[in-house]
Amino acid sequence: MISEVNICNMALTRIGQSRISSLSQTGVLAELSNLYYEATLNELLSAYEWPFAIARTQLSSSTNTNMTGYGYMYQLPVNYLRVITMLSEDDYSDLTDAWEIEGDKLYSDKTPAYIKYISTITSPTRLPQAFVEALYLRIASKMVLKITQDQSMMSVLFQEYIAAMQSAMAIIGGNSQEKIQPKEWWTA
Repeated sequence: MISEVNICNMALTRIGQSRISSLSQTGVLAELSNLYYEATLNELLSAYEWPFAIARTQLSSSTNTNMTGYGYMYQLPVNYLRVITMLSEDDYSDLTDAWEIEGDKLYSDKTPAYIKYISTITSPTRLPQAFVEALYLRIASKMVLKITQDQSMMSVLFQEYIAAMQSAMAIIGGNSQEKIQPKEWWTA
C-alpha cells in the first residue's frame, strides 16, 4: 500500500540514497522528505484539474466585514487549494459571473455560492500511480541538490518529472467525457 514514506523513499532511491522508515525520524533524509512531501503534493495538485482531487460544495457565508465591491463574502473550505469555478444553484453548471479570492474568503455577487475546486489529499492511497510517479520525481528534483550538489542530476530529474506530469495528465485527465448535447435535428 502506498504511503507518504513510500513516495519519499522512491524519491530517495532515485537519487541513490538510503531509505527512511518515518518522516519524523532524525537525519537529513527524513527532514528533507518531511519538508518537501506535503508542499510538493499540494503544488502538483494545484497545477491541474485532477479528477481525483476535484470536490464541490456550497460555501458558508462569512460573518466578517466585507470591504469589497461584491455583495457577499464566503468562507473557503479548509481543504481547498484552488477554485476551478463557481457553480449555478439551478443545475450546478459552470458560472461566468465575477468572483474573487482574498486570503481564505471568496467574494461574489451570487447567493448561495457553490464551487468546484481542487482539494487537498491527505491519504496517499487516493493518488493514482501515474500521479505518484510525477510526485516522487518532483520531490527528488527538489532534494537532489541539497543532498548531492549534482546540478546535472537535478536537470535530468526535472525533465523526467515534466515527462511524468504530461503522461499523468494524459492518462488521468482522459478519465471523463463531456456530456453530448442533443442537436435539434436529433430530436426532430
